[in-house]
Amino acid sequence: MNTATAAAVPAREQSQPFGAKRVLLLVFGSIVLLLALALLAGGGAAAWGLSQRDASGYFTTGTHELSTGSYALASESLDVGPEIPGWLDSRLGSIRVEASSSRPVFIGIGRVRDVERYLADVQHAQITEFDTDPFSVSYGARGGSAKPAPPASQDFWLIQASGSGRQTISWPVEEGKWSVVAMNTDGSQGVSIDTRLGARIPSLRSFAIGLLAAGALVLLIAGGLLYLGIRRPRLALEQLR
Repeated sequence: MNTATAAAVPAREQSQPFGAKRVLLLVFGSIVLLLALALLAGGGAAAWGLSQRDASGYFTTGTHELSTGSYALASESLDVGPEIPGWLDSRLGSIRVEASSSRPVFIGIGRVRDVERYLADVQHAQITEFDTDPFSVSYGARGGSAKPAPPASQDFWLIQASGSGRQTISWPVEEGKWSVVAMNTDGSQGVSIDTRLGARIPSLRSFAIGLLAAGALVLLIAGGLLYLGIRRPRLALEQLR
């Protein structure tokens, strides 16, 4: 190849059209790059969340006061649908409820139908809305004229705790319609508790690792697509002769 031919190579390379194939590679590469960044961001957020757990592995709220002049505080129905596979139940995690009061306190979780039957003619407050950041709670008053039997004497509770000082229940999430109830242990009026909620998600670590690994893989694919789209095609030597 003489000097004239060598000098012609850059010019002929620059004359190659920026074809549709290269445009498509750049477009798809950019889309895949955005997907990779989203996966990496999600994995980073999940990894950061791991550092926000307490010593028992729970994410917890602050302590907030809940009170009613009636006989009980009951949550609205907590629905866990039947569409969740049985093998996945243990991976959904656990919910923890902590409560303390100046009086002996009872907290329990039962099926909605059993709780409604127990409190059917009992004046109580139903928590219709509960937010932790910022904290706010809304109650719906439920009327009645009967005095309830002591809650711990009932046999329908899935999990319960009662006594003086701080009481704690932990509930591995399972299918059904559930209600959380807080009362005085003797079933008397005037319930006031300081409560804190927690949630544990055992699969969070695997979720974070999976997102980060997927993000790294997709990032490599995006880099390859962008490289193929950006690089300048070279002419074969026989085309330059």
